[in-house]
Amino acid sequence: MKRIVDIYRKEQRGQVLWTYIVSLGGDGSHPGLEDFKKEALRLAVMDKRGSLANLDAYVHLEIIK
Repeated sequence: MKRIVDIYRKEQRGQVLWTYIVSLGGDGSHPGLEDFKKEALRLAVMDKRGSLANLDAYVHLEIIK
C-alpha cells in the first residue's frame, strides 16, 4: 500500500519541506499511519532534509494504487 507523506519543519508547519510516496505492506503486513510517518521521517533524515528533532510528518489518508 502506498500513501503520500508530507515532511515539515516543526517550527514551520505551514510550509511543506518535501513529499514522499511511501510504500509499505508488500509483505502482507497491515501498516498503520504511524508506520508511514516513521518511514518518511527516516527517509527525510537520510536525504539530509533535517534532523529527526526538527522534522514532523503528515500522512495523507487516501491510499495510492
